[in-house]
Amino acid sequence: MNRTQLKLILTIITLILGITGSMLLIKFKTKAESKRSERKLTNVKVINAKTSSHTFKIKSQGTALPRTTIRLISEVSGKVVSVSDKFDTGKTFQKNDLLLEIDSRDYELALAQSRLQVAQADLRLQMEEKEATVSRREWKLLNQGEPTGLQAREPQLAEARATLTAAKAAEESAQRNLSRCKVYAPFDGMIAKANVRPGQFVSMAIQLGEIFATDVAEVRLPLSTSDLSFINLPRHSKPSAPNQSLIKVILTKKTGKDTQEWKGSIIRSEENVDPVNRMVYVVAKVDDPYNLTKQNKSPLLKGSFVNAVITGRTEKNITSIPRTSLRGKDRVWLFQEKVINIKLFDLERSFCLLNEGSLAYRKVDVTYSDETQAILTNGILPGERIITSLLAGVIDGMGIKIED
Repeated sequence: MNRTQLKLILTIITLILGITGSMLLIKFKTKAESKRSERKLTNVKVINAKTSSHTFKIKSQGTALPRTTIRLISEVSGKVVSVSDKFDTGKTFQKNDLLLEIDSRDYELALAQSRLQVAQADLRLQMEEKEATVSRREWKLLNQGEPTGLQAREPQLAEARATLTAAKAAEESAQRNLSRCKVYAPFDGMIAKANVRPGQFVSMAIQLGEIFATDVAEVRLPLSTSDLSFINLPRHSKPSAPNQSLIKVILTKKTGKDTQEWKGSIIRSEENVDPVNRMVYVVAKVDDPYNLTKQNKSPLLKGSFVNAVITGRTEKNITSIPRTSLRGKDRVWLFQEKVINIKLFDLERSFCLLNEGSLAYRKVDVTYSDETQAILTNGILPGERIITSLLAGVIDGMGIKIED
């Protein structure tokens, strides 16, 4: 082998080694880039968007108070001679129960005296009427024509009638004062305050106690003007028809590990916007809050602070998503499938990778939202996949992968 042939062989070997090394380098670089690309995909969780009928649930809170609360005021003066066992804070009573009694002896005497004055005034009137009859008869016997008013004793008759009327009024007043010595319950209820005890002297206009009715409790619930659009509120100017369905409300109160619940209904709105908090108040009613008739659940005590869920109207074709899936006020993250194109011979086909794709921003119309859900009316099509994962450093179009 001569020197020229040897150089040619060495050159060919060098070229082969160079080509092989380059191919290996490209192969290793491609694998490394592929691995880096796989590592860049962020795992996410998604939900499929779907439309359905949705009943709006409006949340609020308020304080339960009796619909009727009154103060018992003494209408007479005297010593308290008896107090019912029911007249104590927290005890219940029925309508027309005797709650307490004030010494009535002075008022019985005043009534007797007024009756005597009525009898005397009536007797005097009868005597004046007889004297007036005699005066007319004598006048006609001695004179011609009708007697004058003075001659017929009309002033005396008028005075006697006025005296009788005044005596009867005094009798009626004495009778009322006597009846006021006994204080009866005006309705079924409970004692909120009991301020007097037997032997205590009370003056007129002194507060004897405070009572409230136990038939109905009311809760004032503040709502924003936007919340009102989801509720068909009853109006004062239009009384509810007998067959009109009531707006239901569920009241709850958490006590330790237990949650108490009461069912009620919205009966009215206050028809004005509060100037301080810009809210409109609606009033919920709960029948028999103290469970005095059924006694099958916990009582809704006066002053209880409760959470409320009001059942609003139902709408169709509504998309509901978790509130945490809403980004800001009106955006969501969508999963867009990755599309790959494959060419076989002269045919080219496109395929979607179901679990790999990219993140896309989407603006949506949010009709209603609370701490748990957001209601969408536009911006999302049924079947589109919404990302529910919380991600940091999100970029529109970034590569993502659905978790297995």
